[in-house]
Amino acid sequence: TSTRLPPLSPPTPIRTPIPRPAGPATGGLLISRLPLNGGRLNEQTIAFLKKAYKGHYYNADSIEFPAQIQSREFGYIPFGGGMVRHLSFRSGGEAVAEILRQSPSSVYCSNARHASPALPLDAKGWMGAELIFDIDATDISTGCKKTHDMWYCEACHSTGRLPRPRKCPKCDGRTEELHGTCKVCLAAAKEHVYRVMDFLANDFGVSAPAVRTYFSGSRGYHLHVFDERFDLLDQQGRAEIADYMLGLSLPANQSIASALRRRPTPLASGAGGWMKRITRYAEARPNHPGTMQKLVGEAIASQVAMIDASVTTDIHRVFRLAGTLHGTTGMSKAKVGSLDSFNPEVEPVVISGETVRVDVKFYPRFSIMGNEYGPFKSTVAELPSYAAIPILTRGFGEVA
Repeated sequence: TSTRLPPLSPPTPIRTPIPRPAGPATGGLLISRLPLNGGRLNEQTIAFLKKAYKGHYYNADSIEFPAQIQSREFGYIPFGGGMVRHLSFRSGGEAVAEILRQSPSSVYCSNARHASPALPLDAKGWMGAELIFDIDATDISTGCKKTHDMWYCEACHSTGRLPRPRKCPKCDGRTEELHGTCKVCLAAAKEHVYRVMDFLANDFGVSAPAVRTYFSGSRGYHLHVFDERFDLLDQQGRAEIADYMLGLSLPANQSIASALRRRPTPLASGAGGWMKRITRYAEARPNHPGTMQKLVGEAIASQVAMIDASVTTDIHRVFRLAGTLHGTTGMSKAKVGSLDSFNPEVEPVVISGETVRVDVKFYPRFSIMGNEYGPFKSTVAELPSYAAIPILTRGFGEVA
């Protein structure tokens, strides 16, 4: 049986529309789904990466540890290695000491609290977990993807538009997908953050201070909800919330259209939730040229939040620790103050600009910190460290 959500506060009044960010497409960081060369890095490259990450952690006080740190599970991934999990620390200072000692590519912490976090999963003693939402630009349909998503051949460095062929048509070599970002898809990710915030405030009665938003360090955002009403929800209860935001729990569009015809002004009769949202959309378009069913479909599509449901429902997951660095981009999981003004190509960049020579096999044009780099192919380039890291971590180059 599912743990049901405790009674919620009444929805707050519908707010005025939030300004939506926009901007022209420009190349962002390009990141393959999997590291090339099996994720193998040479010793010189690993030494550089560890020094760069350690330098940040040594001088930074940006790591944000959760409450009740003794009950959290921690983990990390070393450069060139696999995940180490089931760690626990008594204090933030103890955790920082271990981070400095290991200088890993990624540091993780559970949103769950456990009686014994260092024990195997089935013996930890789960005591609840904060509700978390993950939004990734890759999961949002935007027209810009055809300009920056591609496949790449490791052997001959050929590229092409997706879908990816199993083998390179030029040399029969292995291919990988590369998924990029630009201002358009990063702005779309922000839009879906706004939608989650709107659901939380107006449909679930969550206060604004209870929600913390972070840039993920790569292509999206994490929203952490600190509201005790959600902490004891099991996977099914969290799935109900995810399905609600994704619009998956709604009746067929035809049924909703029929309800709207029978009750043309449900706002006046106190309708709430999705019905209120759909009606508000319809009433703002009295001269819509299509059918009521089509109008309902548009209303839903314009308001669903493209969250990763598997993240929201997983009560045993470990998440990148706030303030630590992403293992492939080198950018920080940065706390977002003003979402509207947050620049994901500048503000999370915390690695130094110290120049490093990189022997680059291949890398498309990308932008970071307001500067464009590349494209590169079989060349040695001198780059600031923060621009070199995504090339090195994915096996597209080595320290020269």
